[in-house]
Amino acid sequence: MTKKSYLTRQTLIQRARDPQDEAAWEEFISLYKNFIYHLLHKMNINANDFDDMVQLVLMKLWEGLKSYDSSRGKFRSWLGRLTKNAVINYLDKQTRQNLQKEEIRNTQELELQIKNYQIGELEQLIEDEWQAYVTSIAFDNIKELFSGMAIEAFLLSQQGVTAVEIAERLDLKKESVYVLVSRVKSKFIDEMRRLVRELESDGQ
Repeated sequence: MTKKSYLTRQTLIQRARDPQDEAAWEEFISLYKNFIYHLLHKMNINANDFDDMVQLVLMKLWEGLKSYDSSRGKFRSWLGRLTKNAVINYLDKQTRQNLQKEEIRNTQELELQIKNYQIGELEQLIEDEWQAYVTSIAFDNIKELFSGMAIEAFLLSQQGVTAVEIAERLDLKKESVYVLVSRVKSKFIDEMRRLVRELESDGQ
């Protein structure tokens, strides 16, 4: 992520809605494309179909982004439902093509499985994947702001390793461990909040 996008006052959704802002749309794709891949993986989609499905979802996303209304729900939930519907349409088209019987049966079974997702089940899937995804982005964004020692101490603390054990492993004083972990954690939380605002708010 560039420094310019890091400091922007407009949200990514706002900027991506502008057909003249190609840079914003490219950034939007780079961020959400990987999340869509995560969802497809969780839906047990054949990896050979990932690229075609992702392109289909992005096309639907481009068409529907301007009408997205945050008052009707979280953006990630809306994106999840859009992905689900695009996948069902894709699989339905696959079954109507000249496939082998075994392929048709497998495709129909997968389509039925996805159609039968309960609302709560789909919402939880989206929520879990989104939290993991944003956490990964946030951590990548702050890593360059700290020394390797600070990052290592923070990661160990997230694994449940005590400050005493971390101090011994990294040859630090216990007090230094507390300071390093606290600094990284504070910046990490700030970055998580910033990402949520930028990636999910439509500015309304």
